Amino acid sequence: MLHAKSVHTLEEIEHALRIAAQRHGGRILAVSHMGKAGEGEALAFTVCLTELYAPLLAADSRFAAFLPARIAACREGEGVRLETISPDEYCRLLNRPDLIDTAAPLESALRAILDDAAQFPAASAQATRAGIRTSGLGATEEQVNLRASLPQRIDCHGTKVEDLGGTGIHDAQGG
Repeated sequence: MLHAKSVHTLEEIEHALRIAAQRHGGRILAVSHMGKAGEGEALAFTVCLTELYAPLLAADSRFAAFLPARIAACREGEGVRLETISPDEYCRLLNRPDLIDTAAPLESALRAILDDAAQFPAASAQATRAGIRTSGLGATEEQVNLRASLPQRIDCHGTKVEDLGGTGIHDAQGG
């Protein structure tokens, strides 16, 4: 396991992880509320590092069972504990020790993301929590909270929510 300890709150760590992932060529795809864990709540962050996943998937398609990587953030005392499974562990579970060198860049990136997020400047994290904008650009993609958002498709058949509501025709015929 890769892990880091942060003094930030659970609410502040989301922004810190988004910035850290972006610095290392990735992005946070989803945030899932996992409920109670130990001393408090836990969140799981799905991290996309596509360029680092490609060599692993090309070497063995079974890596798809572990990707995209997830980072768990658990409240621990006054701070947060960040953890993710080491890509070396993926290789061990798949009985592919020959691919540890191929997994090394992903492990380095995940370790760097955890460390960057844990050491994210406290002033920026607190400003984010207070809703203070630190950029003149307005809301950016990293500042949009997708927690509990409605997916585009709601089942494996491609059904949209709009297809289930209404009559299926334009309600206003004009006039």
